[in-house]
Amino acid sequence: MRVSIFEGSFGVFSSVLAENSIIPFSLSIDSSPFQVGLLSSLGNLFGPIGQIIGSHQIETKSRKRILIQGALGLACMWPLFITIAIFYQFIFFQSFLPWMLIVIFLIYMLFGGFMTPSWFSVMGDVVPDGYRGRYFAKRNLTNQLIAIIGTILLFFLLDWFDINNVIYFGFILIFILGFITRLISLFLFTKHYYPPYIFEATDHVKMGQFLKELPKSNFGKFTLFVCLLTFGQWIAKPFFSVYMLTQLHFNYSLFMIINLSSSLIGLITFPLLGKFSDKFGNVRLIQIGAFIIPFLPFFWIIYNTPLQIFLGIQILSGLGWTAFNLATANFIYDNSTSKMRGKYIAIYNFLIGLAIIGGGLLGSIVVSFIQIDFMNSFHFIFLLSGIVRLIVVIGLLQKIKEVRVISKPILNVKNLTIHKWLYDIILRSKYLKKKNRNRN
Repeated sequence: MRVSIFEGSFGVFSSVLAENSIIPFSLSIDSSPFQVGLLSSLGNLFGPIGQIIGSHQIETKSRKRILIQGALGLACMWPLFITIAIFYQFIFFQSFLPWMLIVIFLIYMLFGGFMTPSWFSVMGDVVPDGYRGRYFAKRNLTNQLIAIIGTILLFFLLDWFDINNVIYFGFILIFILGFITRLISLFLFTKHYYPPYIFEATDHVKMGQFLKELPKSNFGKFTLFVCLLTFGQWIAKPFFSVYMLTQLHFNYSLFMIINLSSSLIGLITFPLLGKFSDKFGNVRLIQIGAFIIPFLPFFWIIYNTPLQIFLGIQILSGLGWTAFNLATANFIYDNSTSKMRGKYIAIYNFLIGLAIIGGGLLGSIVVSFIQIDFMNSFHFIFLLSGIVRLIVVIGLLQKIKEVRVISKPILNVKNLTIHKWLYDIILRSKYLKKKNRNRN
């Protein structure tokens, strides 16, 4: 478990450098808007496709072998990114470089997805049931902190190299850092503990069978709920950044601070939410997130100053999405067996990828092609996103059931620190009543 935290720190640093630098790098090599759109959207599909492939591989290959192969594949992509930067600098195949970048990045996403089912399967066997909330909160907190540091470092490096007119040296340095950290991640995977695992033919899960059970089983209802909520989220998500830069005219420094603020809130709340998950279950934590998430797009219509967005939106967003994402990941562990977990997470993420593409496509069509006369077009898709989220939460949330034995907060008031004063008052009042009865 400790090795996995170290591995995740280096792995997430490498991933942050890749995913946050790829669009600026694509623009710097003269990619067209269409090519940038392909690069951004297809990445959300190729990752889940890689997971489907990885979930099939787990039936015939060892999980250790799959993870090492995937990490090695990711590492091999970094020298290719460096090659593209060098080719552009020396004017080699310039018109083909944007297409080369798209192909290489999609292969990169494919390798990342390829590892996911095996990683989920291994960690589900390694981490004890009653400790998952706290452990993954600790691991996610560490990874989130590393991601924030990596993002800030990335922006400062690019700004400095851009000011000095050597931006391609900046990208090359970033790609070298990504390559080194991925190699360290690969090395740590070789030191990981892999519990014994034997896959039987009866453990095979077909996608058609999984889809057929969507409206029936508890995990199917959960998957349907998260997919539809993700669809509603991505109607608006791609446009919050555009809205801040083009409509509210935030500068890049302010834009970065606003974007990172919700992640900082996540760092503060991860330990508390992890303990809450272990004690009261993941469904209660999902309910906390689902109570907040539908209203976030509505606030973007009302608030338009940096302070309002930070205090009125980003704090709630950090709390809501941190609770929701932590709970949904742990819910998958609780609702799938060790041998089916890899296939479940692959199909689950594949459907999430389709929901992301569908939501983003709908939002793009509304903004680009539909004339909105009665309100700002950005405000309209924020409104639409909030309404879809609200309908999904009201219609499906109550159908998801907790499967793990948990404590009930009403019956365990004395164990909750924040309610200790109330428990003392209740005891004191009972004592006084008994004392008065005896006196009478």
